[in-house]
Amino acid sequence: MRINAAAGALGSFLDNVGDGSRRFASAALDWRVDSRLLLKADLEYDRRKITEEVGVALPAAVNGVIALPRAVDPARLVGPDIAKFDATSKSVALRADYALAEGWALTLEGGRSQVARERNLAIFRFTNAAAVATGAGRIAGNSQHSVVDSDIVRAELFGTASTDAIKHEMTVGVSRTNKTQDPIYQSNYAVAAQNLYHPTAIGNITWSARPANPTTAALETRDDGLYAIDRMELSSQWQLIAGARKVRYRSAQGVNDYAASKTTPMAAVIYKPLAELSFYASAAQGLEEGEPGPAGTVNQGERMAPGVSKQKELGMRWRSAGGTLLSAALFDIDRPGYYTNAANVFVADGEQHYRGVELATQGQLTRQLAWQTSAQFLQPEFAGINASYNGKLPENASKQTASAFLSYAFDEAVPGLSLNSGMYYTGRRPVNDLNQAWLGGTTLWTAGARYVNRTMGKRTTWQANVENLGDKQYWAGAGGRLAAGAPRTIKLSVKVDL
Repeated sequence: MRINAAAGALGSFLDNVGDGSRRFASAALDWRVDSRLLLKADLEYDRRKITEEVGVALPAAVNGVIALPRAVDPARLVGPDIAKFDATSKSVALRADYALAEGWALTLEGGRSQVARERNLAIFRFTNAAAVATGAGRIAGNSQHSVVDSDIVRAELFGTASTDAIKHEMTVGVSRTNKTQDPIYQSNYAVAAQNLYHPTAIGNITWSARPANPTTAALETRDDGLYAIDRMELSSQWQLIAGARKVRYRSAQGVNDYAASKTTPMAAVIYKPLAELSFYASAAQGLEEGEPGPAGTVNQGERMAPGVSKQKELGMRWRSAGGTLLSAALFDIDRPGYYTNAANVFVADGEQHYRGVELATQGQLTRQLAWQTSAQFLQPEFAGINASYNGKLPENASKQTASAFLSYAFDEAVPGLSLNSGMYYTGRRPVNDLNQAWLGGTTLWTAGARYVNRTMGKRTTWQANVENLGDKQYWAGAGGRLAAGAPRTIKLSVKVDL
């Protein structure tokens, strides 16, 4: 039996805003009934409440170009203090593992989860194109109550067998996932005047009446799957994985009723010429659930039809004699083309292509100095839609991202003390699917210290971390609205192992 519980404040970087709150509890229960049967239960409750910063609606395009406002101080409270995000999640999962015979086992699993969310979203809108320079605008917000339930059941048979010189690890399973979303009745509120760059405290707020009909219709989905996978060890150097999944999917929301049935295959081959070196190639397909219309679109919350995604990948991993781990992967992903069109309607049409390479390294430069790096070079684009979108990048997609970290341990001078520093880089990204403006590339620095000692005979870990070390002001994301990046944040923690 393992029980965890926590309660406390969620600090906000917004000025003149009280702390939020968090309550959490979980239990993991295992019962070894006998040598064959193992029962497990996992229960979890989590509630978080905090004031959200305002989202900034994209200014209107002029001749196909959007003039972006300058980055703002994220600590300034632009929206009202009623802009709360209050979410509660609950989940229960039960599982039974039964050993049938030598090398074979049956797993039965079932669970239910619920996420309930109260949100008073605040959105700042500029008065006109000229106001982008002055910051003049207004607040147009909304209040939503959302409840999403999910039920899952699964039965899976796993076993090993040998045929001639080939060793098989086989899995056969069936699953069902049901999801429901209650209808959403959105109430709106307005603040007549506010300035993005020089905000003032907000007093009276005008609310609209609760609508008689749902703003977003109730949603029901069902996903039934039958799958089989065989991992074959052909020799000490070669492995082959093959599998398939038969999916039947159904989605009903208002007047939209989607049904799809698809058998999706997957295959992979692994070659290890040396114990420290491996190469792999894989290809897979999957039927994915359609995405919902994002906030601010005409059909907000409306889920699109399901579609088939395809992925291919080539990669390698190598651990050098000195312990350095290198990995590289080439990938090619095609998925349904979800985007917001010029009429502000979220649609599914054409495809999104993602082709790129991922690189990662980690290891020790010396006994005390460790390093870690990663990079991704991506070519994302829409295809098969029309001339306005083909070749454009999906919103918020960056062609380059990278990170690098160093950690130094003072093993001899001050045992238990280590310092670390790192950087995250994100290349420029389009603010919308029409690429009418771009967020500039951003580099954020971090620094930290860790000290482990014994306090009153107990192992104690002291940790200090600083994120956004340079206190850079930047737009962290776009889409329907801009979001300011978090300011310099200092986090301190102490952990005592009793």
